[in-house]
Amino acid sequence: MFNRTILAIALLMAATGTAAADPQIATKVVAVIEKNLSPENFIGIYEFTNTRLDKTTTQYIIQFESRDVNHTRGYFQKPERDKGRETLRIDENLWTWMPSVGKIVRIADRDSFAGGDFSNADVMRADWLSKYNAEMAKETANQYIIDLKAKTPDAAYAKMRLWVDKKNGQPVQQQYYDSNGTLLKRCLYGSVRKTGSIERPMHLQMENVITKQKSELKILDLKLDQKIPESRFVTDNLGK
Repeated sequence: MFNRTILAIALLMAATGTAAADPQIATKVVAVIEKNLSPENFIGIYEFTNTRLDKTTTQYIIQFESRDVNHTRGYFQKPERDKGRETLRIDENLWTWMPSVGKIVRIADRDSFAGGDFSNADVMRADWLSKYNAEMAKETANQYIIDLKAKTPDAAYAKMRLWVDKKNGQPVQQQYYDSNGTLLKRCLYGSVRKTGSIERPMHLQMENVITKQKSELKILDLKLDQKIPESRFVTDNLGK
């Protein structure tokens, strides 16, 4: 399905001459990527590794359950000191359960995820079109370069720029900017693999260009078409 959709977009572009001829091309390309980055009803095991400037690293193993882009729950399995910690997204709201203090705390899209260089938005909401307008910034022989500009002030970034491989429709890299146009972070996508009906990158490396620190995300396991109970997406059930 993924490749057929991208092929249809490519044929449309060929018929119209350039990507700019159809302002909806960028939106269509991003919509396909979103569906593959955040499929419905999946359970995944993610490994995060944060590398600091002194070369020390911290690694987290987190199980994510997602019904759709608006309902995602993460459970920290490692390290031992964080075991049992949870994160929950319901629509525009984000919470974390801190077992060490026995409290549920509200968090924001812009906040760091697990103390690393990915934000909560980077990890828990691959639904960019709900927050950003997409437009084709440039087209090369091999790539689409798409700008995603924030619709609302509560978006995690003022602007994102996304490079997409024309051949397979996969994201290659992404850059993140503040309202002054300052480049904040850069994400590199790699290790594209097919899982069930989707094909997506399984390795992401995020670099904070301000601090020069880096974080990596590896998807160790991804199961689609899972039956996840509604009760998993209730704030009162965090920590249970």
